[in-house]
Amino acid sequence: MGKTKLFLYTGKGGVGKTTVSCSTAVWMAQKGLKTIIVSSDPAHSTDDIMKVKIGASPSKIADNLWAMNLNGEARAKEFTEGIADQLNHMVEKIPGFDPQILEDMAGFPGMDEYFAMEQVHTFLTGNEYDVVVFDTAPTGHTIKMLTAPDSIRSFILRILRMRAKIENIKGFLFRKKSETEKVIKELEAICERIDDYKLLMASEQTSLNLVSIPTEAGYQECARTIQFMKTIGFGVEHIIVNQIVPDFGSDVWKTINENPAAAMTYRQFTMQQPYLERYKLLASRFKTRLVGLTNTPFEPIGLDDGLPKFAEILCGAKGIKTGVLKP
Repeated sequence: MGKTKLFLYTGKGGVGKTTVSCSTAVWMAQKGLKTIIVSSDPAHSTDDIMKVKIGASPSKIADNLWAMNLNGEARAKEFTEGIADQLNHMVEKIPGFDPQILEDMAGFPGMDEYFAMEQVHTFLTGNEYDVVVFDTAPTGHTIKMLTAPDSIRSFILRILRMRAKIENIKGFLFRKKSETEKVIKELEAICERIDDYKLLMASEQTSLNLVSIPTEAGYQECARTIQFMKTIGFGVEHIIVNQIVPDFGSDVWKTINENPAAAMTYRQFTMQQPYLERYKLLASRFKTRLVGLTNTPFEPIGLDDGLPKFAEILCGAKGIKTGVLKP
């Protein structure tokens, strides 16, 4: 077996990201690849799409298919509270100590996504699975995780400045200078690991994919995200445009004056066309594959029916590339 392949999906909330992630995982498992889908979305909608109860540890839900929900937010809170507690015990209650620095810990951007990525990284390096499908929280969380080292390093500088200020006040010292170094080393270690994750995500081992919909808000977020990913060295393999109204043809469209349902559908169809053209230009500009998913007459949920059918549409001949790994 080769290196474990990571399919990472991100995008604006409500665009069908979890449906796409679950369908990819189902497809891979059906092809004989040992697959795990990992969700870091606080809504845990993976349970609803799969129609099975998914816990905080890997559980087998079908042949070759495992799933788990990650609570990165809880782990981030536990970590940041521990760091804040260490800082609180390092200094006396003296002038010069900025209590706001402790409150800032709780709001560290990207920490919840970082702890989720830490678990995914364990799966990738352990080679227990052929494929890991990572259904991330909405785009902003992923971007915050990738830029977290900058925030953490700024925080470390604040600690060092605070320590220097306090140590210049006669009679007031940090209780143990080594404790300060311990906190700084823990934070620096996170920065290093995130930098490692960036290298992994930029490698051929990872397929980074954006899920969107043909609306102004959907397009704008997709365009901003793919531009940002390029600036930090990541290539997006697929832009997946979901919820497209299919062209039902002239026989249906000519009934719009008599058929309110046809009129409403045609209105949605025509509204989407300019955005689909913009997605084509965006994909061409960034040399990214464009995958279009039309609305279906069935609900893409459940391991027995909806998801396998949707997976065929998503990952078939014209869809997501799946030939990277061989069973």
